[in-house]
Amino acid sequence: MKKNGFTLIELLGVVTILGMLSLIVVPTISKIISDNKKTLYNTQILNIKSAASDYVSENVFCIDIVDGSSKRISLGKLRELGYIDKVFNPITKKEFPDDMNIIVSSNSNSFSYKVCDDDTPCDVSVDELVCGD
Repeated sequence: MKKNGFTLIELLGVVTILGMLSLIVVPTISKIISDNKKTLYNTQILNIKSAASDYVSENVFCIDIVDGSSKRISLGKLRELGYIDKVFNPITKKEFPDDMNIIVSSNSNSFSYKVCDDDTPCDVSVDELVCGD
């Protein structure tokens, strides 16, 4: 007798094996994707800090920021001045808003940068960092 197909038991075995594999693989892949989005998000934040650092470095002699004080610059201002292009949040898949602030603090002849976003709120009452203040 010639056999032209699979038996019901063979098909059920294959479906069961595929189901078990998907129970293992899908959560692993989801975690990898989530971790990569978080890594990319942190990279985007570093790019924003780098743009603010470039602005401060190029304008260090005309900005008025004294040791121990802080000022802010908006992401929109950095875009307008050409220090950064559009930056997207990989988690929300939306562009970071122009009104997102970067706080620049002066400490002992160096500057530190803090990006204010939903996860890191900042005091936006500090004066805006503008060359010639």
